[in-house]
Amino acid sequence: RHVPVPRKPAARGPVRSASVARPLVAMVAAQLTMGAVMTMTPVQLQEHGHGLGVVGWVLSAHLFGMFALAPLSGRIADRWGPHVTINAGLGVLALATATALAAPTAHTSGLPIALFLLGYGWNLVFVGGSAQLSRNLAPETRSRVRGTVDAVVWAASALAGLGSGALFAGGGYALVAVVGGVLALLPLGFSVARDGR
Repeated sequence: RHVPVPRKPAARGPVRSASVARPLVAMVAAQLTMGAVMTMTPVQLQEHGHGLGVVGWVLSAHLFGMFALAPLSGRIADRWGPHVTINAGLGVLALATATALAAPTAHTSGLPIALFLLGYGWNLVFVGGSAQLSRNLAPETRSRVRGTVDAVVWAASALAGLGSGALFAGGGYALVAVVGGVLALLPLGFSVARDGR
């Protein structure tokens, strides 16, 4: 008796599948936003007469947001799913840039809060994106695709560091914050619109 063998779906490129492309776009946007604002914040503080002590305090708040709350991000991803976690992170990043724009020299309140939110928003996107990739990728392609994603994301980090200087020179810290906010809101808006269909 002949038993038909099911055909495998056609292979797709490592970043063509929506299950890879959507978290990748979000992770790149998060890296660009965080890298640009984080890089220019010490310059902004120094231009307004603040020393290394203030810079260290503000960046400490940022690093706390980036890493200390990762277990919380993991619990959020487990409970509500990676997609919700990514969108929450993009929203937090947009809030961070708005806070930085509203308080560009408030070294005791506004900027530490903005940089903390910047770090935590990035963390949410990174944890959510990593979880979504792990869930959706087959074991035989996971390492290759994750390597590609990491290369693209860290290339975006280098681009953010270079591009933020040009933005700062052209329009100051406000322009850096506005561009960072737009970069976070674009993938969030597309994601919400796609989910609403």
